[in-house]
Amino acid sequence: MCHRQLRLWKATKCGHLTFSGETNIDCLSRDCYNSSAHPRTCGAPGSGTVCRCRRYYTQPERIITHEVDSKCPRCH
Repeated sequence: MCHRQLRLWKATKCGHLTFSGETNIDCLSRDCYNSSAHPRTCGAPGSGTVCRCRRYYTQPERIITHEVDSKCPRCH
């Protein structure tokens, strides 16, 4: 299922995580509305069918890219 990858860095002095970016990960599944593999004709007007494919992302994957030996910007 499609999901987001969140990139965060960790401040070791306070333990807080700070968001630095995100990437959308494509599951390449035909029955996932958010995927590039989902057919454009699925539930198209005039087709007589309704798209019943999944339309949500799963929980984001959190990736800590690096740690900094200080406090985060909120705690300074």
